[in-house]
Amino acid sequence: MARILIADDEANLRKVLCALLERDGHDVCTVPDGQIALQTLETKAIDVLITDLKMPEMDGLSLLFAVKKKFSHLPVIVITAHGTVDSAVSALKSGAFDYITKPFDRDEIRLAVRKAVAEQI
Repeated sequence: MARILIADDEANLRKVLCALLERDGHDVCTVPDGQIALQTLETKAIDVLITDLKMPEMDGLSLLFAVKKKFSHLPVIVITAHGTVDSAVSALKSGAFDYITKPFDRDEIRLAVRKAVAEQI
């Protein structure tokens, strides 16, 4: 079981991801933006961060940069409906563990989380 933080401004997507990952036995926390995600990381032990790329307040790339400075060990999975080659390259070069475009296959997310958790061991 891993502790997973999901940062996405779409409430329905947070609910779907939360239910999917909780069914796999994970402890899941969700937040609507990158700023709240950073605050949550300061107070909770998290094993994997899943973040949307486009969010208000602080976008996913800015969150990724901040996380890699302060929590360099934390795997970050970036998900987006606005995927481009440039954003994928930028995210991966900045330390993202994985980059997944929406709509995504549920098994793709589950596999990415399993791999990220396994890397922590």
